[in-house]
Amino acid sequence: MEYCSYEDVLKREQYFLDLYKPHYNIATIAGSTLGYKHSQESLDKIRNIILSDEVRERKTLATMNASIANRLPISVKNRKTNDLTSYASLTEAGKALGVTTSAVSQALLHNRLIKKTYSISKTE
Repeated sequence: MEYCSYEDVLKREQYFLDLYKPHYNIATIAGSTLGYKHSQESLDKIRNIILSDEVRERKTLATMNASIANRLPISVKNRKTNDLTSYASLTEAGKALGVTTSAVSQALLHNRLIKKTYSISKTE
């Protein structure tokens, strides 16, 4: 073990990599894994961890919770026909109007019309 300043860590690591050429070291360049290829066995292990049932359930639950927390009920008024439609989220409204969620959000924030026809407002 060698102690050195933070600024010299990569230089010293490279020195020892060049000196000892360790067989089990993944990287040949200090601080970089550029060019390293995982074996098929390693990729399978990583994939199995990533796709385990427990991990999949946690990801699904987290996504659902985030989606519910980010929903903002809105109303869309057609200025030409005066029809008013309610949506559970910006995404839902965007899909119905054929625009991006970002476009709906910007229209709401800046009180702009979408497609020169639709006004957006928050639903209480």
